[in-house]
Amino acid sequence: MRRVGILGAGYMGLATGVAFAHRGFTVFAYDVNPRVRAALEAGRSPYHEKGLGALLREESRRGRFVVLDRVQDLAERAQVVFVCLPTPSKPGGKIDLAPLCTGVAELGRALRPGKGYRVVVVKSTVVPGTTQGVVEPLLRRSSHRSARELGVAFNPEFLSEGRMVHDTLHPQRIVLGASDPQAIRWLVALYRGFDAPIFELSPSAAELVKYASNAFLALKVSFANEIGRLTERLDGNVDEVMNAVGADPRIGREFLRAGPGFGGSCFRKDLRAMVARADELGVRFRSGENALAINADQMVHAIDLVRRTAGTLRNRTVTVLGLAFKAGTDDVRESRALPLVQALLKGGARVRLHDPEALSNFRSELGRLSGGSSRVSFCPSVEGALRGADLAVLQTDWPQYRRWPDRWTQQMRTPTLVDLRREISRAVRTRAGLRVVALGVSPDRPPNNSPGPAPGRTE
Repeated sequence: MRRVGILGAGYMGLATGVAFAHRGFTVFAYDVNPRVRAALEAGRSPYHEKGLGALLREESRRGRFVVLDRVQDLAERAQVVFVCLPTPSKPGGKIDLAPLCTGVAELGRALRPGKGYRVVVVKSTVVPGTTQGVVEPLLRRSSHRSARELGVAFNPEFLSEGRMVHDTLHPQRIVLGASDPQAIRWLVALYRGFDAPIFELSPSAAELVKYASNAFLALKVSFANEIGRLTERLDGNVDEVMNAVGADPRIGREFLRAGPGFGGSCFRKDLRAMVARADELGVRFRSGENALAINADQMVHAIDLVRRTAGTLRNRTVTVLGLAFKAGTDDVRESRALPLVQALLKGGARVRLHDPEALSNFRSELGRLSGGSSRVSFCPSVEGALRGADLAVLQTDWPQYRRWPDRWTQQMRTPTLVDLRREISRAVRTRAGLRVVALGVSPDRPPNNSPGPAPGRTE
């Protein structure tokens, strides 16, 4: 089993593919988007992700990562095919299975004339019951293959954008869900070189592991955000508080860093889907409901902090620094910058935007959600974004922002920054002559003044 297929070369699919290639497998990848295929064929990653482009080029040069133009070729060449297709949210919270089902049906038809045992592995995030209740029956109907000829399994991903290459090469655990013993044996053999504990579960239980993991991390973020609102009213700094809380090994520091709320392609979508699925099962998923409510409240709180600091937004020039949902990626899905910019525009502000990697993606997403606006400027440089600004808002914690050279302050009409990530230290703001209002910090306390390391990742 040295030939692996990837159906869907998005962020997760591409990272999965190059990881298997790096482990010595021959990987065949197909994506329905011809522009994605063209980029991959040229050895160029369509996404900004640390180390992903370099690893793609290396494995393409070695001939271990091969891009295909037809699903039929994928079905013919790969022994194990990982399905990495999107499962976006519907308005009511349920996941939209249409892209997944379309791809699975096409793959099934392509598998029909082939010989020999194959395994199809769902890696897309799907609610419990989907692999056995939807995907497997669809594959059986479209491929005309029995359980002796085709194994079906679920294998969730646990990747954090900004470090996806590391997470795929060095997973903390591997979860396999299948009722077919032969499929499990093939997947255990496939993952043997990854040096991580393997958990063998039923497909529904494996699907639940993915949702339970993201729900718990979202709860940690939400808890830190609520504590941050308290520290603003007290003589406190949320980083100092959560640093001490996270020193307890039963709790840990990861995902206890307060901010404007969680974003990205996973947490909100997965929580909404799990709440909806639990309701179908006659269970109320209160922890998920509460995390979503806290996250919505946190965005309102962050916008209110910006509004109060500005005094008024009407006819003010406000610069937003950081548009990606987190540093290290160009992904703007569910970025907190989107509702922030929409609120600034609604309040009558002129808005200037900067991000080192996500400017183009944000322009497209903002246009899709709100249409164009003559009061929005997309700026390739920080200096240009800050020129004449009445207020700046640091939204994404890109490392280059925390250095804040003096010339940036000099560009501003009013040298005031709302720091939603507490990135600007007391030493930097003093040196740069910058007034900083920080989320989660009492006005009487400076940000970044804790004696120990800051809490870990937010999302």
